[in-house]
Amino acid sequence: MPVPGRAAGGRIVMTSLNIERRARLCDAAIEIVARAGLRGLTHRAVDAEAGVPPGTASRYFRTREALVRGVVERVRQVQFAKLRDLQLHLPDRTRLPEAVTRLAGEVLTVDRSQQLVLHELFIESTRQPCLGRLLTETVTALEELLIEVCHAAGITLSSRDALLLVTLCHGIVFTVLTTRPDAYDDLDGLVRTGVERIMAPYLHPAASAADAGGRR
Repeated sequence: MPVPGRAAGGRIVMTSLNIERRARLCDAAIEIVARAGLRGLTHRAVDAEAGVPPGTASRYFRTREALVRGVVERVRQVQFAKLRDLQLHLPDRTRLPEAVTRLAGEVLTVDRSQQLVLHELFIESTRQPCLGRLLTETVTALEELLIEVCHAAGITLSSRDALLLVTLCHGIVFTVLTTRPDAYDDLDGLVRTGVERIMAPYLHPAASAADAGGRR
């Protein structure tokens, strides 16, 4: 494994070891924000949480803004990797609602801390334009990736419906994490119902057309 290095001027060279440590620091920052909110996010706290020598976090993230950006990028990296894995292993288009439902379940269990942090950052972005732009880029990239996943399954998902799917899942997750923890018992049903309604014209075009005609 490559050893850590520095370029002239003290800039960190991104060797594989440094990439791993950067991810470790970001994961520690995520746990801190999930537990204590953004007010608890400091370089010193990240060092302690990650179990690394004092000053390590500040080497990788010079400012607090850089640390917050690292958190967003780490959440994006993990969540996008799950979607790309779905793209590789989705057996056929009819299983898409089931697959999205499964991912939503993971979000509230395995990735719960990440989702708490993400929604806290969404709120904070209303006060920090730079953070708002970063999150907007992330959501747009998520929509584009979702379109790619659907395309791989033989579904030409529109941009509007990609936005609807992302908004649906974010909304349900936010509600379950905050005001309606009891809704987790029926999370699968909530997500599946919403996803199936959005995807119905793609999965069952004839039935959707007949239903639309009957409502005229």
